[in-house]
Amino acid sequence: MHEYDLIADWYASQRAGRMGVPEVTALAASLPAGAWVLDVGCGTGLPLTRVLLEHGCHVMGVDSSRELLARFQVNFPHVPVSCAPIQSCELHERTFDAAIAWGVLFHLRHEEQEQAIANIARALKPGAAFLFTSGDAHGSIDGEPMNGVPFRYHSYSVDGYRDLLRAHRLALEATHTDPGANVYYLSRKTG
Repeated sequence: MHEYDLIADWYASQRAGRMGVPEVTALAASLPAGAWVLDVGCGTGLPLTRVLLEHGCHVMGVDSSRELLARFQVNFPHVPVSCAPIQSCELHERTFDAAIAWGVLFHLRHEEQEQAIANIARALKPGAAFLFTSGDAHGSIDGEPMNGVPFRYHSYSVDGYRDLLRAHRLALEATHTDPGANVYYLSRKTG
């Protein structure tokens, strides 16, 4: 997203906390050794890509922000990346044991979220997990600006995400909200 290019330095300094770490740690611990994970909206890779790598996963990062990906490549020079929106990213026939999308989907309009989920689902192996964050109420709102840059957020209800995931052969297994009010959805490819 162009907005993240505008705030890349600020974002890199703010995103070093523990948000998402327990959830991604649990996911990584459930994967086989050497699993391939698609990190959608990987940003700088800190802290979530680091968690995956520390657990022995191989990672491919995808982000539409060139500025954030430049920082990612400094942090993890040997991890392959693609600079593209996930809804149209060419994954080159790769398949993954899991995918994460922390803080990404709610930036996409509803129809773009459907395209993104479809693209991710195509790249997942049967039984692969997909962990993502988004809102839990259907609609679109103007969010608080980040470092002066405005963002608009879009989400479905939990039932809306359940239906959307099911349409792409993903079963919603669990949801929860962390102390920072991030809503997590854990789904799994059914076939």
